[in-house]
Amino acid sequence: MSEGEAVTRYAINPPGLKDARDIGYNHAIIDGGTFYMAGQVAMNADAEVVGDDIETQARKAYENVGILLDAIGKTFDDVAKVTTHIVDPADRYYDGYKSVYWETFTEPYPCHTVLGHEGLANEDYLVEIEVDVPITDADVEALDPDGESVRVV
Repeated sequence: MSEGEAVTRYAINPPGLKDARDIGYNHAIIDGGTFYMAGQVAMNADAEVVGDDIETQARKAYENVGILLDAIGKTFDDVAKVTTHIVDPADRYYDGYKSVYWETFTEPYPCHTVLGHEGLANEDYLVEIEVDVPITDADVEALDPDGESVRVV
């Protein structure tokens, strides 16, 4: 890229996830070759919380992460780092969450940070997950903005 050339910025809001723009954010942004994502929770496309236990909610949150990864041509194998926010992790990390993590990732495992919380944005959420994924220039060039789920902003 030459000096002064503008970097294309993309907003990612794939079908299958609630349209986050309704509540003031995008599910993901690619800017300057970096992938940023909002934490994913156990919410379906109709904004309903899925499940009332950590295992069900973790599975749905990871499903939502997978929808975002698919929208940019990536998979869980591409994930370099996971940040997991869990309500009462002493009770829920090994008893429910960890089994879903093992279903989702294999060796070589991504880096993983788990943070404990008394609560998340909705009192019914038990877990929120973010991932970091390296993005190359070729990945960005392969994006196919459709004006809706992947759009130039």
